[in-house]
Amino acid sequence: MHLKTVFIRFYKSFNDDFLRKHNNRVKPKPWELIGTAFYPYIEVPIESKITTIVGANESGKSHLLSAIEKAISGKDIERSDFCRYSPFFTVKQNELKYPDFGSEWCSLSKLEDASIRKIIEIPESVIFDRFLIFRNNVSSLTIYLPEKGDYRPYRIGQKQANELEKLLPRPFRIESSVALPSSVPIKKLVQLGQENYSGGRKFELLDREQRSKIVDALDIFSDNPELITKVRVLWGEKREEIDREAVETIKSIVLALDEVSFSDKEKEKREKQFNLAYKLICKIAQVDIKALVDLAKAIKDGMQGYANGIIEDINRQLAINLNFPNYWVQDRNFCLKVMARDYDLVFTITDRTGTEYSFNERSQGLRYFLSYYIEYRSHESYPNKTEILLMDEPDAYLSSQAQQDLLRVFDLFASPEPSSHLTHPVQVVYVTHSPFLIDKNHSERIRVLQKGNEDEGTRVVKDFAQNRYEPLRSSIGPHIGETVFIGNCNLMVEGIGDQILIAGAATYLRASGVSSLETLDLNQITIVDSGGATQIPYMVYLACGRHVEQIAVIVLLDSDQSGNDAKKQLLGKGGQHRRPLLKEKFILQLADLKEQFCLLTDNITAKIEIEDIISLPICIQATKLYLQEFLQVDETELLFMTEDLISSKIAGQTILDAIEETLKDFPEKDLKISKAGFARNIIRVVNEWSRKRDSLDEGELDALQNFEHNFKILFKKLNVMQRSAQQRLTDERLSQKIERLKKNFIALHPISARREHGVILLDEIEGILESNIENEAIKEIEAIKNAIQNLRRDYKLDIDMSQTIHDYTGFQVGLERIKYAGLLASQEETPNEAQTENSAIFEEVLEEVQMDKLIVDGQAQLVNEQVPIVSEVETAEVSGNSATSSKRRKSNPR
Repeated sequence: MHLKTVFIRFYKSFNDDFLRKHNNRVKPKPWELIGTAFYPYIEVPIESKITTIVGANESGKSHLLSAIEKAISGKDIERSDFCRYSPFFTVKQNELKYPDFGSEWCSLSKLEDASIRKIIEIPESVIFDRFLIFRNNVSSLTIYLPEKGDYRPYRIGQKQANELEKLLPRPFRIESSVALPSSVPIKKLVQLGQENYSGGRKFELLDREQRSKIVDALDIFSDNPELITKVRVLWGEKREEIDREAVETIKSIVLALDEVSFSDKEKEKREKQFNLAYKLICKIAQVDIKALVDLAKAIKDGMQGYANGIIEDINRQLAINLNFPNYWVQDRNFCLKVMARDYDLVFTITDRTGTEYSFNERSQGLRYFLSYYIEYRSHESYPNKTEILLMDEPDAYLSSQAQQDLLRVFDLFASPEPSSHLTHPVQVVYVTHSPFLIDKNHSERIRVLQKGNEDEGTRVVKDFAQNRYEPLRSSIGPHIGETVFIGNCNLMVEGIGDQILIAGAATYLRASGVSSLETLDLNQITIVDSGGATQIPYMVYLACGRHVEQIAVIVLLDSDQSGNDAKKQLLGKGGQHRRPLLKEKFILQLADLKEQFCLLTDNITAKIEIEDIISLPICIQATKLYLQEFLQVDETELLFMTEDLISSKIAGQTILDAIEETLKDFPEKDLKISKAGFARNIIRVVNEWSRKRDSLDEGELDALQNFEHNFKILFKKLNVMQRSAQQRLTDERLSQKIERLKKNFIALHPISARREHGVILLDEIEGILESNIENEAIKEIEAIKNAIQNLRRDYKLDIDMSQTIHDYTGFQVGLERIKYAGLLASQEETPNEAQTENSAIFEEVLEEVQMDKLIVDGQAQLVNEQVPIVSEVETAEVSGNSATSSKRRKSNPR
């Protein structure tokens, strides 16, 4: 079974449902009455898989999570939880109240159905597919079963309540504020894995910080042995007296051993952190506790070789079983290792640079995401019981990409894969403030809480999904804070109508259960409204035309004149930008798929907009809904809009143009339609028709099927483009290739190298430049080539190549400049930087010219070497590479 609804009344910020209470059309349900007075519960619908709770601060989001726990278990319900602006809040004798909770359950298995019948003695003749439980005054429980449009109550006693609690799903939490510790005492892991373990000394179970305090205190005694006692002379007698400083030092040792310096909350948090380490090492990596006992003994006995062997095998087990890089997309080369240090296992990380770091040297986000992932991998399902995962603001410590990765972990809980260690799906309910933790593929999962004024309390914004977070808003709405160029891939479209249709159609198809290749993952692609076809080339330029480190961009254009012009400019065949901004395989015009689309046969024009891949019946119904909703036009006034009338106007123009022309034929009505409103209602019609598919007439059913077919064709092509664009960016970047060659060169020649070795290296770098022309901007390629030529010339590599390279340290610096030459060339200069640079170049050139005039005949060789440098400065200044050239000359010895 799963939780369908949670009911809350008089609990903290939840008072009662004031809107329902003041609605005269509402018929009170039996559990909503207190005596004869109507006090409806706040009802929060819960999705069967994942529910996202959002809302402003103090809106009651965290209270909702605790309400779910209390509604199920009945535990920890306090009078202090009672809503203070409820009319029943009082201090009078015999009138003190507790909050009320309820829950609705559905999707019962046969075993659960039989158990419920047995617990509350339901006759076999009573058929039910769901039941409700209401908990009043903590322990007073009533079960309601739906029956003939009403509800039948069943009062249950404490024994029945205990049996029912065993049957209900178990809520559990992943603490968002608990992260894997940087180290864990080895004996602590043994203690957690063995009940009644007593083999570890107190000192061995302390963490590194506590032991450091003890060692520091002992150092004080080591440096001042006389602190223990001092001999003092009092009234002519010698008397020993304990020194006060010694007392304080001893006290600090005792405090560290007894953990007195930690509060109860700190102790609890440390235990949870150590438990995470235990889950990682012993549950996920499957390390035997006995191996940890052997490791501790080997370290104590000085058997370092044996200890190292155990550590190597632990790391091997971690690498095999953790599989973390598949879920941490920010670094596929991530590797978690442990090392033994004193009494501890210390966690270390190796990243894509090959550098090893301690936990304290890396971001908090990595530690916290790893901790959440460990909780998932180590979670053990109850054998005959479903569960509900509750998580409060996991976004607090995670980057935007890490939050997207966490959505995948939630999906793994809610929809276990066939090979998963989870035997049952887990319902997930989480609270967030972050737009990146909202799954844009599933707007139906969002619940918005809002706190009213005075005694209104928290309520659920029930119209949010319809009016403020439609599938279209997942791409354009400020509610999710989405901005341009933040996605893994950016789909540039001409306007807001395209954006709405694509987002809405993708969500519709995903809900229909189509293949992921025939819809779009809105969490992995950002649909960018470019403000018109003419703006797309510049938007692409902003996204990827100026930088070495580019992002993935694909473009969708209409097949009209403006779309054709935009494509030419993107390919560098027209317009102000004379070089290609994007390869042709990343540009799609709708007419490219014309042969695969199901289109109106009368529309033989090559001019195709995205609205043209939607069948006419859907377009007409969407137009009518828009005019009724926005312009308040009566349905009877729109009877003139028929398929025959609009079809007669389609030839030679788009569907939307034909609809607008039809509306103009009735000027007295003053009817106009906007693309955004039209697109929104297209999605509305498609969803409504899909729900009543069995009752559609033949024309409507064909229109719906054509809609699904055409958008699946479109999305399949866009998916291919997206994968190709992202694959290009996952290939090894040019700077990484240069760095790899440079590292290998320096490893072979750490102290010095001959000029011929330098020539071979630079030839190899120039070779990879040619193979990267398609992936890198021409400006950056040219900058790197210039840097290579300058290095060849400055160190005379092509002259007498058997000689050793002079100033080998300077040559290595020059190699580093080659690596970053492309990136530097893509940076924008401020006016002050440009002016300073030009002044420096002018002064240097002038200085060199003056030096040339002072050269005597015996120094002619020096003149010959300087003249090319001056001319190169002038060339570099013209080509925009003056900064790099100037700095290079200053560093070279003359």
